[in-house]
Amino acid sequence: MRGRAWEVCAVAVSRETATACQAPGASGTSRAEPQTPPGSGIPRRCKLLGGPSGWRRFKDEERNDIRQRALEPGTHLPVGENQVNPPLGPRPSADGWRGVIGDEFTAANAATVAACILRVVRQAQSCDDLLIGFDGREQGEAAANAVAAAAQALGVRRNIVVPHLPTPTATHAVRTGAADAALLITASHNPPNWNGVKAKVAPGAPLTSEAERRVVELLSGPADPSPPPGDARATTTWKPAADLTDPHVAAAAALTREPARRRLRVVVDGLHGVAGTPMANLCTALGWRPIPVGCQPMPDFGGLIPDPSSPASRTRAAREVLASGADLGIVLDGDGDRMYVLDERGDSVLPHELFALLLEHRGADEPTGAARRVAITVATGTIVHRVAERLGYEIDEHPIGFKHLSPLLAQGLAAAACGGVGDLGFAEHGLDRDPFAAVAALADVLHRTRAPLSVLVDDVRTRNGALRWFETRVPGSAGPDRLRAIGVRALAEVLGARPQRITEVDGIKCWLGDGQWFLLRPSSTEGGIRLYGELADTPHVAAQLDKLTGMVRADIGAGPHRK
Repeated sequence: MRGRAWEVCAVAVSRETATACQAPGASGTSRAEPQTPPGSGIPRRCKLLGGPSGWRRFKDEERNDIRQRALEPGTHLPVGENQVNPPLGPRPSADGWRGVIGDEFTAANAATVAACILRVVRQAQSCDDLLIGFDGREQGEAAANAVAAAAQALGVRRNIVVPHLPTPTATHAVRTGAADAALLITASHNPPNWNGVKAKVAPGAPLTSEAERRVVELLSGPADPSPPPGDARATTTWKPAADLTDPHVAAAAALTREPARRRLRVVVDGLHGVAGTPMANLCTALGWRPIPVGCQPMPDFGGLIPDPSSPASRTRAAREVLASGADLGIVLDGDGDRMYVLDERGDSVLPHELFALLLEHRGADEPTGAARRVAITVATGTIVHRVAERLGYEIDEHPIGFKHLSPLLAQGLAAAACGGVGDLGFAEHGLDRDPFAAVAALADVLHRTRAPLSVLVDDVRTRNGALRWFETRVPGSAGPDRLRAIGVRALAEVLGARPQRITEVDGIKCWLGDGQWFLLRPSSTEGGIRLYGELADTPHVAAQLDKLTGMVRADIGAGPHRK
């Protein structure tokens, strides 16, 4: 990863002195920026990999598989050792670069990625005011300081550093003009020993695919021998998170049209990330009574994985919903851009079920002249297809990652968008996923209907057909032809069924009858093959899913990893 920006951020970090970088911290005290020696380059083990949530590393045990696949057509590979301009580069995502703290992720590496992002962004828009946020993870503050130094070297005039800043709040700040762009030091829903960099740009959206491609070119290209001199007038100031979260919460609350008929009790579990307290504040603004759990940011997230899509991470909130007699629960990921909702029984409402419910009740809230189209990812449940089609929306499937959906909202080509990990958005609320806006929309539904959440969700399920959703991951790798053969064979042997059609928007998706489907796709995030799907919710479905997973695991583990 010897990119042009490496020399830039090496100069930037070395140029800054402790005196020049003193800034008031979150506690109001003064601190000197940690000096980050540039060294001779980024560590040899640093890997770039694309995925729906960032550039990642492949696990050590899968590197031999990567090398074996180097000449396989259609395979996306990381920038490997001894590659400066690889023929098959990484597939970037909207959420930047991530890695293990102290290994792939260091303050210097974060500054390198940030510098490349800024070089690309500044070709398309002004970037005088840069918002730099970090969450509670280790090395977040040091990385934010290094990013600020690199930004100043590139000519950014005003850095605004905000500790414990939720990603949707940063997006809202860019959307409303409080900053030209935002760089977030966070690894979102990944385990505590990870960290990374995300980017949000005007008009409040992730980087486009083309911008990401250019960032990767900078990261993998030759060093730039003449970095810019920077701006002697540049400043770095620190602000408390409340300076930005309060306006964001107020804007979300203002989206509601229905007043609260009674004071709902709502469990808010921030999983010890940075969005729990702002979300609890939104609940208060909506006329609800929040019951905060895990709302204090912690570097280790209290021993949890800060990912609400993991059932284990929702257990605490479910217990608290039942113990407190709450009306619903909200569980957020580490940086607050993913959300799961629980009903009053403590049962999880899957993201596509929540989206379908909100889409049905959107009605009068839909802007005049809005596109009659819904954009979803390939892993989104069938219930969204059925609700959208019944309401007269066209529906399109896209690769996994909200970066593929956000441009459609921005261009007026979609009225709403939904992914499969608690990420959803409506054009009237913004151009990126925002759980705060989603909760405001849910509040309108609950206030208008005065019905318990479980009743509303069960009704949507009953009217649109109940299917059993599943998602898992198996180790190994395979090209598209092999994945197709493995999927078709597994379905034939386990279900006695052949796909009615197969699509390859992202991975291999086998469509069966009655809304059932089975998707196999390589995971750029953690390596291996991701399996998603929905099958008829019969008494035998659990055993069928076990057999499907077992067959795929065995087939992928057998023989060479070739297409």
